[in-house]
Amino acid sequence: MRLFSAALCTAVAASLISGCAGNTSGTGSNVPTTAGALGHGVGAAGLRGIPVMTVAKKYLPTHIQPQRGKRAPAAATRGIYVSAFYGSDVWGFPKNNSGNGPATCTVPVTPTGVNSFGVDNSGTLIVPDGFSGTFVYSNSSMCGTQLGTISDPYGQPSDAAAVDAVNGTIALGNIFDNSDTPGSISLCTLSSGTCSTNLTNPNIFEMGGVAMSSNGDCWADAINESDIAVLVYFQGCSGAGVLTTGFSNGFYGGLDIDKKGNLVTTSLFGPSFSLPSTVNVYSGCNPACTLLSSTPLAGESIFGHVGRQGLRYVTTDLETAATEVYAYKPTGLTLLYSFTGGIPCASDECEAAAYTPSTNK
Repeated sequence: MRLFSAALCTAVAASLISGCAGNTSGTGSNVPTTAGALGHGVGAAGLRGIPVMTVAKKYLPTHIQPQRGKRAPAAATRGIYVSAFYGSDVWGFPKNNSGNGPATCTVPVTPTGVNSFGVDNSGTLIVPDGFSGTFVYSNSSMCGTQLGTISDPYGQPSDAAAVDAVNGTIALGNIFDNSDTPGSISLCTLSSGTCSTNLTNPNIFEMGGVAMSSNGDCWADAINESDIAVLVYFQGCSGAGVLTTGFSNGFYGGLDIDKKGNLVTTSLFGPSFSLPSTVNVYSGCNPACTLLSSTPLAGESIFGHVGRQGLRYVTTDLETAATEVYAYKPTGLTLLYSFTGGIPCASDECEAAAYTPSTNK
């Protein structure tokens, strides 16, 4: 979900189709023929999706055979996952990696279409791949065995949220729907291997993050057709949704819910499309939001999550290729340390990070 200028996307289109097209618009069986996903930068055209190339439709199997990467030690059930734009893996690190240690395990994702991902309350990993479906991995250890694949017939998934991914509903955030139509939330189950419900709202144009609470509510973080950041609330993860009030983010980004039920939002840009990025914490947002705190981050970040105990927040810096760990309180965040761990984010741009298990929403 990295922002690119049309010129840059055109330059790399031949070799990096998964980035300017597939990685953000997706190229599964539902791929649009025009990749208008994130070929947009700040310029005369503003921050809008600009079609930059045309790709042929690719019809891939709905269910893909399990893939096994480097596994973590059996006792490693808690840690930090990191994904990268253009990356072919999701990496697993120790939950305290202040010594900049290497990844302890990897989850291979092929083709390379990962943006953000989700981790449920028990540590089940949910990895949306815009090319070929959404992969769900066991919580028995980090980088656990693949449990199954979900096909999203509605759009190109780039984020995921669930309270119980194995037995309950998984919410997939589609950056765009089929044929480059505005984004949405797809509701899916692992048992069915597909998504049966699509939540849309006229305020959603380009979708960012998705969140789901333990009582079954959903939120969609997006920009509208005027490039204004919006937050849409779906009570019970159903219906047409309601535009929240009091939401003051500068742009879209990841969503999470802390132990107190507050919505933890990452805004790629601060006011007036400025950097650094910010984490804004809100209470309510059902639909009225009350801003509890606004913390500038170290650099340019888009997806981040709160740890299980509600005391840590982790994200990635797109500019420095580092994973950053912050002390978290609803009243604000403080940077504790950062690490790179030897993964190739200097070229792939680390995009998302999450603790496993996630915060107990």
